[in-house]
Amino acid sequence: MELLKTLRANSPVFPNDSSQIFYVNKSDTINVGFKKLIDNNILSVPVYDESKKRFTSYLSMTDLVHEILDITNNINLPEGDINTVLNTLTEKNLFKKDKVSDIADMSKMDPFITVESEKSLDQVLRLMVKNEISKVAVLDHNNQLCNVICASRIVECVSHLFGMDSELTKLGQRPVSALNIIKRDVISVKTSDKALRAFELIAQMGISGVAVVDANDPTKIVGVISNNDLKLIKSHAQYLTLLYLPVKEYIQALKKLVVTPKDLITCKETDPFREIVEKITGNHIHRIFVVDDNQNLRGIITLQSILEQIVLTSQATPSSQ
Repeated sequence: MELLKTLRANSPVFPNDSSQIFYVNKSDTINVGFKKLIDNNILSVPVYDESKKRFTSYLSMTDLVHEILDITNNINLPEGDINTVLNTLTEKNLFKKDKVSDIADMSKMDPFITVESEKSLDQVLRLMVKNEISKVAVLDHNNQLCNVICASRIVECVSHLFGMDSELTKLGQRPVSALNIIKRDVISVKTSDKALRAFELIAQMGISGVAVVDANDPTKIVGVISNNDLKLIKSHAQYLTLLYLPVKEYIQALKKLVVTPKDLITCKETDPFREIVEKITGNHIHRIFVVDDNQNLRGIITLQSILEQIVLTSQATPSSQ
């Protein structure tokens, strides 16, 4: 796909304002790391190793939430926003682990892989597919971090190329049933499980979300729990207590905390590839569940699957890497 070879990792298509490239130091306290994430409404941030003078890993919200839940299991959380909770835990010396280095990359969701800023989007895409990662760090000619490109941003970029790139346009017309992108083994939790179980699976499996199925009929999908939910911690510290609720009650409580609750987004196997991509980007989600006419869960399509399909389609014109 020629258009993917013309765009660069430092292209204006991607945000490259160095003032907005957030990171934490390996020696920072967990409190500092947590605040960096919640203050900037992000789910992960690169970690800089001062001794090695380079970035080495990511600190994720999933890692931090599990650390906090571990130490608040037997105490009542204070009222207020998350900063109140963090300050209280710090003052009481309740953190079992002190530094970012103690918990960074515990979830193993993404190894820290870098790419030069002059690399093409096609090369970045191939690198992500090869290493099965959802983000890459971009380094400038001075070997300084200038950007982090995530899979969702690449898929969003690709969604604008339908009709412009002939190969992509043809791919977009094909039903997903004809492509090898539907994963049949869907990781899920039941409505009767504790919500915390969902985040344990997210951390253990290195994924961004899980399906919620009916406790009485596991073939019926009724919702989704994703690591994006964790952003609610910023304004609702008591969100942490919701994780101990059954999933059914957790979802109901969650809807009361957000201004515009999101509906479950699904698709059919007969839907064209372009429609799937546009549904995912239009709804700002990282996965879409495949159902039949009776809302029975048939599979899942992830951002990784979409990227893999694009790479497969463009293999006839390989990148000069």
